[in-house]
Amino acid sequence: MLRFFPRCWPLALAFVFLVIPACAQQPSAPAADVTFVLRDADRSATWPIAVRKVAIDGNPIRLDRSIPVQGSWLRTVTITLRNVSPKTIVRAGIGIVFPESGDGSAAHPYEACWSEQGQVPKLVYLAQDGYHLPPGYELQKPLQLAPGADLRLTFSTCGDAAQTKLASKPIHKASLEVTTFFFADNSRWSAQQYALPPLPGTRQWRMVTPNEFLRSAHAGQ
Repeated sequence: MLRFFPRCWPLALAFVFLVIPACAQQPSAPAADVTFVLRDADRSATWPIAVRKVAIDGNPIRLDRSIPVQGSWLRTVTITLRNVSPKTIVRAGIGIVFPESGDGSAAHPYEACWSEQGQVPKLVYLAQDGYHLPPGYELQKPLQLAPGADLRLTFSTCGDAAQTKLASKPIHKASLEVTTFFFADNSRWSAQQYALPPLPGTRQWRMVTPNEFLRSAHAGQ
């Protein structure tokens, strides 16, 4: 039996076929160019770590060169650090800071995405009346990064949220900034300065030079 369809159907079908390709062929958001830099790179010779590799979506990139990025790229960034100190690192991290996103003030802080692994030594939280550990401290996965070993840090946890906040801002620079590093003997490195833990009965960290820090690795402090 022959069946007849309303004459308006061909027009409706034609409209559907025209709309679908148009939607499918919409161009994706234009790529931006971002230059990754290592903050204080001129002082990195005395750092306890070295930045071995930076990659986006598995593809290694070079610092200080403009790199095209597109889509949810921040969550795909990986940074590999190498322990170049003579001590085992128990807490390490690095952040990606966007200096064009603010002025660094409390009202307009820089947008950033941080990746850290390990535990801060309990000694840091020791007060006169005992330890004051932060919530969730025991849930942090311990780290034992031996001298010469590599640590691969990812940004999947904070990448999407940070990039959403950056959506309306022109971003062309990403600054890699290392965090505080702690070692198995409770010594630390922070803000370009090494420090040995307080002596028994005291609460004062002992600031030392890089050479003194190296000697402490063999002297048992």
